[in-house]
Amino acid sequence: METLTPKALELAKDGQTEPVNLRVRDVVKLPNGKFYSCTLTDGTQTMKGRLVAAVNKALADGSLQLGDGDVVRLENYVCNKVGDDQLLMVSSLQLLHKSSSSSNTAATDAAGAKPDQQLPGTPVVVKQEVKQEDQVTPAAAAARPMMTPGPTPSPSEEMKASAMMLTPQSVAGSAKPSYTPQAPHSASPLPVGTKSGVQPIAALNPYDTNWTIKAKLWTIKAKLVRKAPPRAFNSRAGTPSRVFNVELADAAGSQIQATFWREAAEKYLDVLQEGKVYYFSKFQVKVANKQYATVRNDYELHFDNRTEVEEAADQGGIDGAAQVELVPLDKLPRFVGRKMPVDVLGVVTHCGPLGTIKRKADNSELPRRDVTIADSSRCSVVLTLWADQASRAELDGCEGQLLQVTCVRVGDYNGCSLSAVTRSQVSVNPESAAADALREWWQAEGSSAALTPLGQASAAGGAGGGPRNNKLQFLSDVMVEEDIPSPDAKPTYHDVVVSVVQVQDSQTMYYLANPENGKKVEPREGRFWCEAESRYVDAAQNRYVLTARVADATRETYVNMFNDQGVQLLGASADELAAQRGSDEASFAGTLAGAKWSEWLMTLAARSREYNGERRMRYTVVRMAPVDYAQEGHRLLQLIQGKA
Repeated sequence: METLTPKALELAKDGQTEPVNLRVRDVVKLPNGKFYSCTLTDGTQTMKGRLVAAVNKALADGSLQLGDGDVVRLENYVCNKVGDDQLLMVSSLQLLHKSSSSSNTAATDAAGAKPDQQLPGTPVVVKQEVKQEDQVTPAAAAARPMMTPGPTPSPSEEMKASAMMLTPQSVAGSAKPSYTPQAPHSASPLPVGTKSGVQPIAALNPYDTNWTIKAKLWTIKAKLVRKAPPRAFNSRAGTPSRVFNVELADAAGSQIQATFWREAAEKYLDVLQEGKVYYFSKFQVKVANKQYATVRNDYELHFDNRTEVEEAADQGGIDGAAQVELVPLDKLPRFVGRKMPVDVLGVVTHCGPLGTIKRKADNSELPRRDVTIADSSRCSVVLTLWADQASRAELDGCEGQLLQVTCVRVGDYNGCSLSAVTRSQVSVNPESAAADALREWWQAEGSSAALTPLGQASAAGGAGGGPRNNKLQFLSDVMVEEDIPSPDAKPTYHDVVVSVVQVQDSQTMYYLANPENGKKVEPREGRFWCEAESRYVDAAQNRYVLTARVADATRETYVNMFNDQGVQLLGASADELAAQRGSDEASFAGTLAGAKWSEWLMTLAARSREYNGERRMRYTVVRMAPVDYAQEGHRLLQLIQGKA
């Protein structure tokens, strides 16, 4: 039976990050229901712990089960000071022994009895691979007064669940940067070495601390997968500067985009090489702008003049391949207009012949091939392969086979389409659980199912062009709650049949406007002043700008309406409604009540907006018309018969 590591917690307080054996107790879910805390002991001392990153994920999905008295080996952890107390952040551990008194469930919500004995159990490993170079000797650990702050869960709910803010220990005696500052454009080689306390990319987040930037001592070991060309810009002071982006990957397959700014760009542009492994320290972690992100990560890194980069002595162990995160084909319209690539898996329903196009740059011939794939969402999409990807011999006659392509771009050609890029990986008949499920679906029903071309679906309710009444959708298909696009993205258009549930009488509902152009005016000196035009106008009229709550059989939401739609909905002009509101409350209430439960065919424009730094979807009625019950009945009959 594994014994506990003596004085492990005392050494952790002094900055040790060597693997240690501890006993775990009181594993509980935090009030938000997403994260876990625990108590850890080395036999003489106890300390509160927070289970984060891969450990938290394993507890949540049930692949790791911890009970009172279990002995675990902490592989990746760090001790943070929280007020006058210490908190042990654990991002990687190995289960060594199950206690006889621990249950076979994951974390429980109540503390169990203390164990009297321990029984061996099957080890469950949840850890990042730790290289020999990343480990430190006990003597070195004891001599080091400060450790790299560890990871905490990224969602903001974690901050709400705990009133404690993580603060770093004092940075006394920290080592000076190992590089020698170079003049701009210097191509001097980087120092080569090893570092301890390295964090996985998946553990990085900007929410775990209120430290100053200088105290941020995250260190990651990553391969530089791609380095983009530099871009020139002028600072606010008019000084010319440069910036460039890189994509980094670690041993776990996690990727993140990083930006080198100004001095850091000048210092590292010419010395960083694609395919090499580096240590990166002292940087900022920020929320990624998904509109411009080139990798799938909620965060991005910013490197400045304080950043340290050191070439790793061990260049192995990181292949740079990203984890595969498949996106169902019916969800692809959400990614139109973004730089972020996606991974797709589908059955080939049509494989076009190999062709070529001429490059504009040099008139050379570039091979290309269009392949149509479908999946269990009953949607199909055209995927364009280029160069060697298109020339692969196994693509000839591959109809009915599975095709997985990673890192493809989603475009708005023909509504929605896919295009491979240089770093895309093409796999024919891959072996995975998702591939097996798709293969079974295709053999059981997919080969004879009616498929909807995704470009056609997007034209009706997708991410490009104007509204078209080719296809009606439910509100559950329209409303976006995850992967909310950037406010700069194009609006998407959707046709829905809804009932008006409520028009709130407490809202403003209308504004005074110039009758000629609808611009807002305000009474001033017996006339009306238009700020937008910087002039007076002699007359003004009220125009609608109101919100209504609408619903169908699946969901409900608020929609915004302007003057034309307001007149249609209420059956009265804004001037007439304003008069009722001021003199006849009964008529005003009757007008609003008359709109309740009326049914409409609406075209909604869906677009995101930012409120206090938070993105929310906004749905605006572009046009509307009363439901034609004869046509609607015919449409419903076709749905019943499976023809629509």
